[in-house]
Amino acid sequence: MNKKQMIKEQKRLKRERKEAAVLFNDDKEVYNVFKIALGVILFLVVAYFIVNLLRGNFNFFNKKNLKTEEIDSSMVIVGTMFNKSDSEYLVLAYDLTDKVNPIYNALVSNYDGSKTLYKLDLSSGFNASFIGDESVINSDLTKFKLSGPTLMVIKGDKIVSSYTKEEDIEKYLTDEK
Repeated sequence: MNKKQMIKEQKRLKRERKEAAVLFNDDKEVYNVFKIALGVILFLVVAYFIVNLLRGNFNFFNKKNLKTEEIDSSMVIVGTMFNKSDSEYLVLAYDLTDKVNPIYNALVSNYDGSKTLYKLDLSSGFNASFIGDESVINSDLTKFKLSGPTLMVIKGDKIVSSYTKEEDIEKYLTDEK
């Protein structure tokens, strides 16, 4: 190769290097444009949240946003049914989730007697160990078992009387004043 050919070859190689550099830089430029666009979007999202937080549109730190469930003071479980402050009261044990027989829900909602009426949910897991095939109504909780809807009259820490038949429960709750 003579000198002219070598100079031409060097120029051609320089041109190819420049073209290759431009090609590689195009990929980097696309990547850089993507990074810039992503950065701008993230900036706008953060700015949106900060502005709305300052305006009070987002109340993440207020207790008003906390969902609280109210405690139903008319509910008892078997283990605490003798711990009520009333001298004499009623406990109606039945399955509160039973949609087939709404008689007990109606009796509870329409009760206006002189004694306080508490509900005991037979479907609750807290009462599961006190459910049996046969009712044993006893003030001693180690022997106590319920097999179905039961109305108990409690005085102090003793079960004074109990009713297990639907007619008896309905009669007691409607007649009691």
